Amino acid sequence: MAVKKEKTEKTRTKRKKPILKMRRLHDETVKEYLSDHSTAKSFFKEYLPAPIVKNLDFRTLKICKDSFISKKLVKYFSDILYQVHLKGVSIFIYLLIDHKSKVEPFIGFQFLKYLVRIWELYLKQNSNARTLPVVIPMVIYHGPLEWKVDTRFIALFDAPGYLKEYIPDFGYKLIDISHVPDEDIKGEVLLRILLMTLKYVFTPGLWPKLKEEIFPLFLKLKDKRKGTEYLEVLLGYLAGNAGNLPEDEISESVSQLFEEGGDSMATLAEKWKREGKKEGKIEGNIEAKWDVVKIAMEEGLPLKTIERLTGLPLEEINRFKETHSQQG
Repeated sequence: MAVKKEKTEKTRTKRKKPILKMRRLHDETVKEYLSDHSTAKSFFKEYLPAPIVKNLDFRTLKICKDSFISKKLVKYFSDILYQVHLKGVSIFIYLLIDHKSKVEPFIGFQFLKYLVRIWELYLKQNSNARTLPVVIPMVIYHGPLEWKVDTRFIALFDAPGYLKEYIPDFGYKLIDISHVPDEDIKGEVLLRILLMTLKYVFTPGLWPKLKEEIFPLFLKLKDKRKGTEYLEVLLGYLAGNAGNLPEDEISESVSQLFEEGGDSMATLAEKWKREGKKEGKIEGNIEAKWDVVKIAMEEGLPLKTIERLTGLPLEEINRFKETHSQQG
């Protein structure tokens, strides 16, 4: 029994690592892009309501280091907390970044807990405060299903009208990037690169979009050094999360395209060709497949269907199911 248990633990650890690594890559990539001041500013200008944008002083925009995600949910979400002045009053913008491919009906409840934590920390750091700061909750979602959950917290309750004054009520701003038309993805160059990649990263249309629209955007960046840095972040993300990309074509395309971007981009293209897709071939494809397995199981797909979709042995999928159910 002890041997069997030890083997199960090893299998569980082995299966968890690829999925966790992919989510970590996703987390780090999105945070890297949205930690850039001009990209964050562009994001809020495009996706916050106009009356709010009009009164924000973007010169005061900064990122708070604290994270409010619970350890249990860190594998599903990451977050960034921004602080900015609105007509001289300090407010917060709390951005939640989705790692899941399915709609979360109780995300409003999670937001409520995060808002309370933000206010608790604010009061701890500002002992003389007499009021609480406004926190604007936002979520970036890029799953395949359209988000149809009501974004008002009060919608989680089934209560008659005369009880509503006792129920907290707030809304969150949803950016369902998978269902935003390409022509409506606007903003500065790095923002468009990020959002277009998030929209297509798990779809068969990723490679044409990379070749024809996303990669050429890097050439529009005036700061080539900055472009090279963010290109490297993106290529690392793709190597770990999009193992189905055509290796030869993407290497050739990247090399040709970035010769136009100067020596640094050309050098990075060679690095991608030598290392990025080598890693993607060995690890990316496998990691991507196991992430698909987990998502497909969460969606309730039959194991035979999952076997056909991924090409993985049914025995391995069954073992993964057993260890995954034990974790849940």
